[in-house]
Amino acid sequence: MNKFLKRKIELLWQIETQVLSPFAAKSRDWNITRIISEPEHEYRTSFQRDRDRIIHSRAFRRLKHKRQVFLTHYGDHYRTRMTHTLEVSQLARTMARTMGLNEDLTEAIALAHDLGHTPFGHAGEVVLHQIMSGRDTLNNLLTGENFGGFKHNYQSLRVVDFNEKKYSWNGLNLTAAVREGVLKHTRLNRPELDYPDFIYQGLFYELDDAATLEGQIVAVCDEIAQRTHDLEDGIRAGYVDIEQIRHLKLVKRIEKTAELPDFEKSSYLYRNRLIQYLINFLVTDVIDASLIRLQKLTENRAKELYVWFSKDIHPLQDELDRFIHAEIIATASDERKDHEAVQILRDLFAFFYNNPHQLPEYRLKDFLSDSELTDLVHSGGKNQKLLSFIKKQPKLLRAICDHIAGMTDNFAEQEIKVIHSKDRQNIQRLNNLP
Repeated sequence: MNKFLKRKIELLWQIETQVLSPFAAKSRDWNITRIISEPEHEYRTSFQRDRDRIIHSRAFRRLKHKRQVFLTHYGDHYRTRMTHTLEVSQLARTMARTMGLNEDLTEAIALAHDLGHTPFGHAGEVVLHQIMSGRDTLNNLLTGENFGGFKHNYQSLRVVDFNEKKYSWNGLNLTAAVREGVLKHTRLNRPELDYPDFIYQGLFYELDDAATLEGQIVAVCDEIAQRTHDLEDGIRAGYVDIEQIRHLKLVKRIEKTAELPDFEKSSYLYRNRLIQYLINFLVTDVIDASLIRLQKLTENRAKELYVWFSKDIHPLQDELDRFIHAEIIATASDERKDHEAVQILRDLFAFFYNNPHQLPEYRLKDFLSDSELTDLVHSGGKNQKLLSFIKKQPKLLRAICDHIAGMTDNFAEQEIKVIHSKDRQNIQRLNNLP
């Protein structure tokens, strides 16, 4: 008898039922939540397919050239948006496995959670929100109308629902559990955000936190990853020193229980071991505190936050967060000249608003007819009547926003140089890159 047999989907469903917690999201239940109906795969669960689609997306590949805190060319060892994503995924998978939850779902959410981040990190997010909410009119180029605002978690959902162009439909057609986890990995902003074509199906939008425990895991692991890697990168960059770090209550707590190297003899070893202990300490605290809270859970849908830090550790990690923002992120913002990044993005937006024919055609197809698109491209934007009509379309601003948000740091810098050089041929070449 052949000892090695293909494990088909029915066996994987059976294994999930036997191994996972009763409150874990079972993949068998979620394929029907896709926006477009699809049959089950022969040997991959719905969440495995979601994960694979995310990894093979163009938006995922671009994360390697998007800033986390430090510039992507600042040094080889500083985190990018890609390495941050992988660290979140690793922490979240560990937590899910330990708590008996669905590791595949957790991984899929983690890998997709930051797909909507802009070039130049938080500065880029602020710029696009100012423009899309009408607060920045680009020197009166725009009317000041509110076009729905911008936030990276909403944009991440838009990427997987609409912007990826890989299949016969728009987007990746992910399950609702992944989509909801992506949207809720950070705070919602219902009063200010009104994204067009927003698909509420399966999102439990009235709830602040993910209805799956797997989604809640990714949200807290995102926080842990940011705290620990921003601290490590900040020490490496010289923004803070070891003596400053040792005054933090969370570090004092770890020093009492962990065998850390003598920082005076080797600050390098001390830093590395401290980060290791810090990650382990925070992950363990979340697991233990969450398992206690979950004792009162009675149904599969989580209607409140269960996966979070304990009451004792929450204020300590919050102090660490405030320290990092004040001493590392603010300093990095000054050093990397965020004001220059802001101007690059404002100039890019103004250029594409005045020259919509320079947008890639797939951006324009969503709101222009074939004849309008052909006329726009062939006239080189010189048909003033058509140009005036296009500028009045709200979807033009969202198309520009999508295009700019998808850029990497270096692509945005390269694009603005080409625009300023007025080399139209190179502009078209850049925008048509696959």
